[in-house]
Amino acid sequence: MAHERDTPLALTIGEILWDLLPSGKLLGGAPANCCFRLRQLGVNAKMVSRIGSDPLGAEIAGALASKGFDLSLVQRDPSLPTGTVVVQLGSDGSPEFNIVKGVAYDALEAAPDALEAAARAAVICFGTLAQRSPASRATICRLLDSSPRAVRFLDINLRKDCYSAETVASSLERATIIKLNSGEVAEVARLLGLTAQGERERVLELMLRFGTDTVLVTRGDRGVFAVGKGGEEVDLPGIQVKVVDTIGSGDACSAGFIAKLLEGAPLRECAHFGNIMGALNATRAGGMPDLSLEEVKEFASRHPLPPAP
Repeated sequence: MAHERDTPLALTIGEILWDLLPSGKLLGGAPANCCFRLRQLGVNAKMVSRIGSDPLGAEIAGALASKGFDLSLVQRDPSLPTGTVVVQLGSDGSPEFNIVKGVAYDALEAAPDALEAAARAAVICFGTLAQRSPASRATICRLLDSSPRAVRFLDINLRKDCYSAETVASSLERATIIKLNSGEVAEVARLLGLTAQGERERVLELMLRFGTDTVLVTRGDRGVFAVGKGGEEVDLPGIQVKVVDTIGSGDACSAGFIAKLLEGAPLRECAHFGNIMGALNATRAGGMPDLSLEEVKEFASRHPLPPAP
């Protein structure tokens, strides 16, 4: 078996937290969900995050350790509490978030072990939520800038009152791959004054403005749309499933895309496997449901890649 340091490292940076749902609390945080799913898919994945030295932090550490999550880059804050989000679910299973501020992941530090991991990472996945605080934003930018050869995967993940036009623009400038949902395409267009009107046209304008290699748009039950280098376009229909909730489905899609990217798969295959993982995640509760490789393979076998048009 290959030594861990000999296999490509996928590094996620940002928030680990508790999603507080009407039914109880579940592990969450977009980069944490993505890291967990990557590890379940067999990818060497680690996460830079920060939790409190409080009971909720101890509970997160215990729960993640029991799931095989690598906690070696998860920092402990001596005073700030562990992150929490109050989640309300709509009638269609879509979540609404009330995100508590002034928590541990707002104080991420560019520790030597985090900088070392970033320098050797093949992919770094980041978002905007943890950048709401100046301290964590500076750390995230430093980690990204210390790894110029890595694929920098931006899951933009816009959350109410947790982003600014400046943060969005600086994140887009650093990203080589951008992932957004349809609502976020429209919001980024508004924030940055894009002139294009349709979703596809806005994606193309975004790529032109920021020199981005690839953009992936998730559209829920309408599937995924992606544009890659050289203008290659992929438009895949949604996979119909019985939805429990959609928490973490976008993060599972990111993980599926990244897993195939690390295998050297073409854009169409990467987008399809992301579509597969997002749909499968929606059949379970929360952002980190256990999904075995056997379940993934069985589900994928029932939903093969559609032929190219």
